[in-house]
Amino acid sequence: MTALANTGSEAQLFAGDHIVVGESADALIMRAGFAAEVNGILTRCLLRAPIILSIGRQREWIFITQARTQLRTATWADLVRIQVGYLPVGTVVPLPGDSAERRWLQRPVFGECAPPWSAVVSAARSASSVCGSW
Repeated sequence: MTALANTGSEAQLFAGDHIVVGESADALIMRAGFAAEVNGILTRCLLRAPIILSIGRQREWIFITQARTQLRTATWADLVRIQVGYLPVGTVVPLPGDSAERRWLQRPVFGECAPPWSAVVSAARSASSVCGSW
């Protein structure tokens, strides 16, 4: 499977069976029910993230985003508090294939940008009642 997404001034090709976090792409992981709310906020903001469903024991959604950006310490603490996971740079994220453990909820679309990492973080904070209003 191959999809092309424009990120900034260059085109990035997601080809093969994985992406590497930090190579102009990143990933945020959250529990399924909460992730659906986050996706709803992104959709209302006219943003669309490629999303991988993890079907195993823990039903999680993996949002593929543009590269990670700087955040304040308080924002990192909010992510921990609302149980939004992020992967260390260099982590290999397997893309859905023939495996029953992962499948696409939203596939990457040719010519569409992945949302900025900060936009998905902001949507997660907005969806959380723990963080309050911003």
